[in-house]
Amino acid sequence: HKQGVILAAGRVWDEAKNIQALARVAPSLAWPVMVAGDAHKPGGGTTALPNVKTLGPLTQARLSKWYARASIYALPAHYEPFGLSALEAALAGCALVLGDIPSSREVWGDAAIYVAPDDHDALKAALRMLIADHDLRSRQVARARRRAITLYTPMRMGAAYHATYSELICAPDHLSASLPVAQR
Repeated sequence: HKQGVILAAGRVWDEAKNIQALARVAPSLAWPVMVAGDAHKPGGGTTALPNVKTLGPLTQARLSKWYARASIYALPAHYEPFGLSALEAALAGCALVLGDIPSSREVWGDAAIYVAPDDHDALKAALRMLIADHDLRSRQVARARRRAITLYTPMRMGAAYHATYSELICAPDHLSASLPVAQR
């Protein structure tokens, strides 16, 4: 059962995840922002996130319950190679608000709302828009789930790996001609 909650997940201390941006805009939002993840920095100390409810590190089972509960998943990242947390959120029926970076656009296409990672006004506007517009939120949820199920299920990804490996194994011998004899 979905609730009026915005969720983020990741290493809280990791500036690339940019979870701090959510803490900055949280006071101006009608829904609470919940953050799952470790705030302890590798070198010691912790990252404080005022204005959000920190859940700390969660087991996969507890995190899955939060994905199921949240209506919006937000990660305005500066850098995110694939975004497994966004995939889990999409599969759980969350609308996605992500950092406008090439990797996120490649993975999510039109299934997410993008904001420049350092544009706090855009982040606030995107979240407010999804909070206020149930129909838009529902459309975004449907797009994200459809894309996740179509492209990123374990079966689909396994088949893509198999095809790639098969292609490499069956590659013509001329591809190895440039290797020194000792490496063939």
